[in-house]
Amino acid sequence: MIGRVSLALLVAANLLPLIGVLLWDWDVFALLLLFWCENVIIGLFGIARMVVSGSEENTFEGLFLPVFFLVHYGGFMFGHLMVLVFMYSNSLPEAGSIVGPANSYRIVVENLSWVALIALFVSHGWSFVENFMGNREHERITPREAMALPYRRMMITHVALIVGGFFLIESGQPLAGLILLVLMKIALDVIFHRREHKRLGVPT
Repeated sequence: MIGRVSLALLVAANLLPLIGVLLWDWDVFALLLLFWCENVIIGLFGIARMVVSGSEENTFEGLFLPVFFLVHYGGFMFGHLMVLVFMYSNSLPEAGSIVGPANSYRIVVENLSWVALIALFVSHGWSFVENFMGNREHERITPREAMALPYRRMMITHVALIVGGFFLIESGQPLAGLILLVLMKIALDVIFHRREHKRLGVPT
């Protein structure tokens, strides 16, 4: 049963966007914005993994890599947010205006479901406690390997989601397409979850 609770929480947290599509009229931007915020959460726990995995050995890596990751990953995430805002948001300022950090923050706050975000944070937090700490994954991974995990998951998952979102926009955002986008996200999350913990020696 090792790792089963974290997997169940992951699926449950990802079902909230499905409820949002069916009951709360979420659109493509609301979905992709939530998934973007989840990548921020993944990055935060990625920093925690780097620090913990480098606490006994590779002390320099355990201290330097989190700082480098914060700058590099943070810049990448800001660029990713700009893509989402320009491509999918209906909250853009008037033509000719600059979309800066303040506008981006306002757009995020106005369009984000905090309940769904908290559920995703709890899911990833539980996985960190149960798998990374409780099952001692931190003893089988280096800080460099821990730093690569958020990038690996983000690139594949969100390229697929953005491409899927583009086709949904072009087709008028049909309900079936929105549901399919959420189900695709759940499937990708389960695949990455099982693959990551299997590689680290934790049965799922």
